[in-house]
Amino acid sequence: MAINLAKQASGKVAERFKLDSCTEGLFTSRYNWTGVASVQVYSIDNLPLQNYDATETSNSRFGTLTELGDTVQEMTVSDDKSFNGAIDKRNNTSQLMIKSASSVLKRETDEVIIPYVDKYRLTKLADGAGLVSSITAASTKANIVENIFNAGALMSNKNVPKSQRVVFIGETTAVKLKLADQVVGIDKTGEKSIVNGVCGTVDGAQVRIVPDSYMPTGVEFMIVRKGVACAPQKIETYRILEEHPNIDGAVVQGRFLHDCFVLDSQANGIVICGVATSANGGGYSYERVIEPAGNPYTSGWYTRNGAAFTAVPSSETTVNTAHTYYKRLS
Repeated sequence: MAINLAKQASGKVAERFKLDSCTEGLFTSRYNWTGVASVQVYSIDNLPLQNYDATETSNSRFGTLTELGDTVQEMTVSDDKSFNGAIDKRNNTSQLMIKSASSVLKRETDEVIIPYVDKYRLTKLADGAGLVSSITAASTKANIVENIFNAGALMSNKNVPKSQRVVFIGETTAVKLKLADQVVGIDKTGEKSIVNGVCGTVDGAQVRIVPDSYMPTGVEFMIVRKGVACAPQKIETYRILEEHPNIDGAVVQGRFLHDCFVLDSQANGIVICGVATSANGGGYSYERVIEPAGNPYTSGWYTRNGAAFTAVPSSETTVNTAHTYYKRLS
């Protein structure tokens, strides 16, 4: 890494642009990782409805007695990142003391850590999405609003409440949304949708426009309902060592252990929309199989890569734990 010593220059640092976190406030805090590396979340199964038999005398009039079952999801925090930087006293004094340790730490947080965590979370949300709307061509200003409505309808048809939904959309696709006739032309709601080009509402969902590089591969946009995922932060260590035995100067160090998990029982609170050819399953919608069991091939399941889907081959007659399976809805 280059060290540029100052000859005659300003003591002001030309700061780079930065963005605030786009994912904060999205996650549930119901689960506690304090003192543990993993948390198990139980989901209670539903009981089948039966016909009440008022004439039954030998058995229960309420029908067959069924043991209440449950499923368990274990979540283990694993993404462990760190940084370690030196500010040598000689170099710093020859650079007009521009490398204040505290400002270096803040800059690392703003320009490196926050973008990394946002990208990581969005990828995890997309990977855990319960619903996928696979379209055969990139959205245009003529159909981007319809595509968002259709994706939202997938969620609504799975009984996901309409409240607290957030649309994450890349900058390039968001341009089409801003220019869409349905958005520009509809009274006050449409105007709110493009305020500052950053945040508004479409179909009742808040829109968060993010850099294209933040969006997971193959995803045009995703709709996430708040609280369907958790993002634990186990360790956050940021420190400045003014007197370090190995250098004459300061050392700036940091470590954060975090992760992001979609709750299986609420996976349908996330829908992603992406492009795939007809040959790769485009033009259909899909739902993730949460607890796969039986024969994947005869069940007619698919595996996913981005928004592209491949039918399970006839050779796959038992569940492969390395695969995430999907069933076609329409």
